[in-house]
Amino acid sequence: MEAHDTTQLETLVHRQLRDCSPIFLALADPIRQDIIMMLTKHDSLNVAQIVERSPMSRSAISHHLKILKQANIVNSTKIATEIYYNLEIEEPVQHLKDFIATTERIIEMKTAGAE
Repeated sequence: MEAHDTTQLETLVHRQLRDCSPIFLALADPIRQDIIMMLTKHDSLNVAQIVERSPMSRSAISHHLKILKQANIVNSTKIATEIYYNLEIEEPVQHLKDFIATTERIIEMKTAGAE
């Protein structure tokens, strides 16, 4: 194992970790997890429909949706006066997979170098 290869991978994994931070933040909260699960069962929901299925207030749900949107986990579409939210999780999942794959490569290289 060359130290140069490991350094490049560590730089890459550091950048990937930073890119995943909003995703980790979004997934860490049980209310946001509940919203994600709601959206897996429905093509799209507006804030009022999410509030009906949650013990949280409208403003709290809006706050959680904002965090999910910043992490690119949900997308929104305005239809007339209502904003509907739907799950768009493919890109965040790919970021997480890339981070894990790079981390696994680093571990493999370090393990091979220790032998």
